[in-house]
Amino acid sequence: MMNYMLAKLETQMQRAVDLQKDGNLPLALSFYELMFEILNFYEALGYRQESDNIRSLALACQQTPEMVLYCHAQILFHRRKYQSAADTLETALLLSPDNPLMLLLQARAQIALDNYSEAHAMDSMLQKFDPASGGARDAYFMLKAELEMPGEDYYTWLQNFHKWLKPASYVEIGLGYGRSLALAGPDTKVVGIDPYQGTWEKLNYVCPHGPATLFPLTSDAFFEQYDLRKVIGYETFDLGFIDGLHLFEQALKDFINLERYSRRDSVILIHDCLPIAPVVAERERSTGFWTGDVWRIIPCLKTFRPDLKIMTIPTKPSGLGVVTNLDHASTILTENYDDIVRYYLTLSCPENFDRRCLVCNAGPADEGYVKEQFCGNPD
Repeated sequence: MMNYMLAKLETQMQRAVDLQKDGNLPLALSFYELMFEILNFYEALGYRQESDNIRSLALACQQTPEMVLYCHAQILFHRRKYQSAADTLETALLLSPDNPLMLLLQARAQIALDNYSEAHAMDSMLQKFDPASGGARDAYFMLKAELEMPGEDYYTWLQNFHKWLKPASYVEIGLGYGRSLALAGPDTKVVGIDPYQGTWEKLNYVCPHGPATLFPLTSDAFFEQYDLRKVIGYETFDLGFIDGLHLFEQALKDFINLERYSRRDSVILIHDCLPIAPVVAERERSTGFWTGDVWRIIPCLKTFRPDLKIMTIPTKPSGLGVVTNLDHASTILTENYDDIVRYYLTLSCPENFDRRCLVCNAGPADEGYVKEQFCGNPD
């Protein structure tokens, strides 16, 4: 499976090279970043030479010094060599000062080095760009998320929950490229559900301890066709993660369906519960950086299920909801589903970030606090 994934990544890196040759540099750069991030994952698993061979495809095609430097900086950044990445980007930006994605990467490196004044300077520069220019708008939102929610990203928090809970079973709805799915430990039964990404041909990450069981279905279809207990081999799941359609009503359905197979101390994580700006939280996607209106599920659960223990971790890029003290027998959400959806769709996303934190029940991004509150025995 590892060799299959690496071969697929080589093909995808070649696609990025072709995009660049065709003149679509912004899209090529986004592909390069994704590929370099993924290759760092496989390098950490012991596939350094194979990963370097694929990286060389990108490096060999670069025809300007600034692009060679940018690619090197990406590699260094994902290896957490932040000072070296920042130094490399400083030179690249002398040659190409108007590249928003280079500015974003430099800002991220500076934040990792706790140089927030430098990062804010990059933020000011990004605000001067035409929003339609070379990914500038999405770069601006990404940087805002880095500045408003400093610290580790949501993947690190997911890994923390795997470490703390040591789940026998893990269920993920919405797979993306498979990175979150691959965080599960060797003793965990892993199930992934996604109608578009639910096959290995679509994923770029594979669980290093053994492939997950994938279902290329909508979550509604999965729960209609399968008994989760039979799929995971347990009466209840330990950890669930909702990161699917990015719409409130579907996230609520996914929560209802998962809770039916829960214990009180099962934990459900929900991505995209703290949007960095109202425009990225619109139901109709108008930005590359997009969370949808999943945030509505937090005030909804706080109101209709006061028995639940709920918090949003303010972690980049868009917050991570945490819910426990579950009740598999509760029918409140199901019985009132239509009315709930009708009402919560009328709510507006607050313009002010502090207000969004309040509405979305954001707590401290403190590992000790979160572990104590959500990974012990529920009250």
